Amino acid sequence: MKITVRSSCLPLWGLALLLAGCGGLERTNPLDPRNPASARPRVILLEAFVNDATPYSPFALAALDSLRPAYPLDQVIIVEHHLPSTKFHDPYALPESADRYRSLAAADHAVPDVLVNGSAIRLQGASRAATAALRYRTALQNELGRIAHFTIEAKQSFSAAGVAIEVAVARLGNSAFGPFALRALVWEDLALAGHHQVVRKVFAPQSFNGIAAGESKRVRFSAALPEVRDPGRVQAVVIVETGASLNKEVLQAVLAE
Repeated sequence: MKITVRSSCLPLWGLALLLAGCGGLERTNPLDPRNPASARPRVILLEAFVNDATPYSPFALAALDSLRPAYPLDQVIIVEHHLPSTKFHDPYALPESADRYRSLAAADHAVPDVLVNGSAIRLQGASRAATAALRYRTALQNELGRIAHFTIEAKQSFSAAGVAIEVAVARLGNSAFGPFALRALVWEDLALAGHHQVVRKVFAPQSFNGIAAGESKRVRFSAALPEVRDPGRVQAVVIVETGASLNKEVLQAVLAE
């Protein structure tokens, strides 16, 4: 895996972000990182940690399937991490997902476990699909409408060698922030019930001590994807999360283009 990092005080490449260059731009534009009143809607990331050979994880996966059509991907991104187990074999289990789970949930590890915006909300257990869906929907509704002071642009490309993701993130608003980290997840839609966004790669976080208001930073993630069956069904999501060793909250998320 190769990661390169660049830091800049220039606007992001595409948002410009929407704009051309550094000059001639009204500072009142709410999307401009250099506008001290800038902000963006906060995209919700829901991460389900499951092992689908266990008794209750299939209920959680069925609940997620019922929720996906209700939320546009520019509002809610749902991914499923499959965890290894010594007792229950799951062919989609990924050790990197287990590492991600431990970074978000310090104790009481058990599946299914659903986390919304990192460690911000935790919903463990699923006795029935309908009950789980109601719990997840309530949590999502409570998070919708929040604002973020980060904006992300990400571009993905796939080849025989794997995936490459070019990322730029800018700090919005009028205050600095830090520490924080950028992370990328890659999932594959297996076109099977309960297996539409199976995580295939969890990149190690790229950490920063801080970012000033209006500043942008750039990162490139790249890796092979040996487990992927169909590159045409692969999607990457990039997140900004707090930099604390525990209680990592996801502050913004975006699908790579």
